[in-house]
Amino acid sequence: MRLPITILMAACACASAAQEPPKTPAPAAPQPVIRAGTQEALLDVVVRDRKGKLVRNLQSKNIEVFDEGARVKVTGFRLVTASDSSGIAAANGSAASGGRSLDPLPQVRLVSLVFERLGNDARHQARQASLEFLKDELAQNVYIAVFIIDQNLHVVQQFTNDRDVLRKAIEEATTTQYTQFGAQSEAIRKQLEAAVSAQASAAASAPAGTGAAAAQMAQVTLNILRFHENLARTQQSRSSILALLSLAREQQPVPGRKTLIYFSEGMQVPGAMIETFNSMVGAANRAGVSVYGVDLRGPAAQGQAAQSQTAAKPQLAASSPVKKQENRGEGSLTPDEAKVFETSRNSLHANTQQTLETLSLDTGGFLITNTGDFRALFRKVSEDVQAYYEVAYVPLISEYDGKFRKIAVKADRSDVTVQTRSGYFALPPKESSVFIYEVPLRHALNATPLPQTFPFRSAALRFRQESGKLEFGLVIEVPMKDIALTDDKANHRFRAHLSLLALFKDEHGEIVESFSRDLPVSAEPDKLEVLRRGNFIQTYHVNLAPGPYTLDSVVMDREAGKLSAQRTSIKVQPPAPGLGISSLALIRRVERPAGSDDDPQDPFLFDGGRVVPTLDDALQASAAGDLSYYFVIYPQSSGADRPQLTMEFLKDGAPIGKASPELPAAGKDGRIPYIAGLPMANFSPGQYELRTTVKQGASIAEERTTFLVHP
Repeated sequence: MRLPITILMAACACASAAQEPPKTPAPAAPQPVIRAGTQEALLDVVVRDRKGKLVRNLQSKNIEVFDEGARVKVTGFRLVTASDSSGIAAANGSAASGGRSLDPLPQVRLVSLVFERLGNDARHQARQASLEFLKDELAQNVYIAVFIIDQNLHVVQQFTNDRDVLRKAIEEATTTQYTQFGAQSEAIRKQLEAAVSAQASAAASAPAGTGAAAAQMAQVTLNILRFHENLARTQQSRSSILALLSLAREQQPVPGRKTLIYFSEGMQVPGAMIETFNSMVGAANRAGVSVYGVDLRGPAAQGQAAQSQTAAKPQLAASSPVKKQENRGEGSLTPDEAKVFETSRNSLHANTQQTLETLSLDTGGFLITNTGDFRALFRKVSEDVQAYYEVAYVPLISEYDGKFRKIAVKADRSDVTVQTRSGYFALPPKESSVFIYEVPLRHALNATPLPQTFPFRSAALRFRQESGKLEFGLVIEVPMKDIALTDDKANHRFRAHLSLLALFKDEHGEIVESFSRDLPVSAEPDKLEVLRRGNFIQTYHVNLAPGPYTLDSVVMDREAGKLSAQRTSIKVQPPAPGLGISSLALIRRVERPAGSDDDPQDPFLFDGGRVVPTLDDALQASAAGDLSYYFVIYPQSSGADRPQLTMEFLKDGAPIGKASPELPAAGKDGRIPYIAGLPMANFSPGQYELRTTVKQGASIAEERTTFLVHP
């Protein structure tokens, strides 16, 4: 089995005893391209002397590689320089890119200049630093792109080695109002789509060269944008972490060293995003992308930076990604239950510069702080792009368990430091998981029988039809009474930690849609019983073409180390023209108002807020409270008549009540969201059926649901 070349590792600085370098190095003989063979992996290493100059005369006998503390056999070693026309064999690209084959390409070097939303002073500093970077001597095979992160990821300039074009893009990125980047990025995206479409057949048959490389990089840029859009849609946070993950992951197919220069004013990691941050670091290492964080917060940050490693001489890096803290999370709960959970957005990694430094060192770069003079530090970045060592070795992996494995590289010379990656996550060579926390969840879905250690519910509720597809609202509901709660005495709280994964598979078993969440939650001791009585609910929407599907869903209780999984069948019928009605959903609560981060396509959104549905159809008889349910009506656009609604209740098969309330007018989107509420006092214990019928002219649409009222 061939491991991905991008199990690439280690960001540590290490030095150990030894011998003086030869004063006059012998001429280097041409070295072959290193090809990772069976059970081999590759890592890239930058070595500097005490004066910060690159060391280019090492041999394989001068280094040792340690994987999880155990020394491993080095099977290949060579110096890669800017003049090399080829590097990592294209044959390895297939493994590295998760199965995508690559055309033979010259070894390009990709550099991504990424500007997080910056203040005026920081933008000036970023512009100055970037323009200085362009003055450095960079080979023709170094291609640079410019991106902006402003809630979403925008491209200002795709990869090019035209410095005049790049200077203009940097000026735009650091002077233009952020609101204009969305439209500009979309225009570039359309150009990329047209270029990729036009070049596809030509690039497939063309010999290796600049044209093939340009086509490949256009495809990479387009993939970055597409992947980020999908990622942002499936995750609650549209933070910089997802943008960086997209930038790193989609550069994986391109051979050669890849560099990401990230301009920001410190990096914040919400508590609920720590696992996603770790996954982003893992994706960067897997793709061979080194991040150089640039902290532009000004001189006030220097006191903090002085207490940690300096950028010019990086010391021993953290041995693993950001550790889990005692995080706070929130879910979709009743008003009383919601008080138990405090939003994870308020739980941040305490030291924003330290987080940026961890990201840099763990991916083989270093932190650049706002010294006022970036020239020397950016020259070192340029040197890292131009020359490094490739090292092949045999990793000692007995199980692909997704755990973090530390890497250390040591030289037998006391006058050098070694800069590379901190480690890697032990993922299978062709593992398609984006997030590290998904690994045990995907394994559970492959088990026979499926694990079922605690109850939860999942379902796909049908909504509108659009472009030949039907929209479904995925609902996953986990009763908290069966979830482990750990007494965190140090913080005077009880904590739980859930991970969710849902996969929609077509009749051939191919995944067509996926959704996941990692959800740390906590509660104060006096709210413990309220927490236990609550249900944690997550929703998501998907569009499915007609046909048969399976919904695989799995939940992991991370505090207890337990998993439960379900598999259900879904039959998507061809969309019917005319009047329509969605599935009926019982309501747990309504959030008011809708949040600014909510997806506007969420079928549970309406003008007054957002519905939180429940899949629990067993209700407790009560003299107080309401029975509420939600559905959406889709009128015929050509119909002059307003739709007429009729609701009928049956108990144990016998009709007990009927109502025909007047419907409001359709909204701008042409739909009529409707919430109906009836006093629970009207429902004595028994089995009930609700029939909802909508008529418009000669068209009729009907939907039914059942529920049980307990004594």
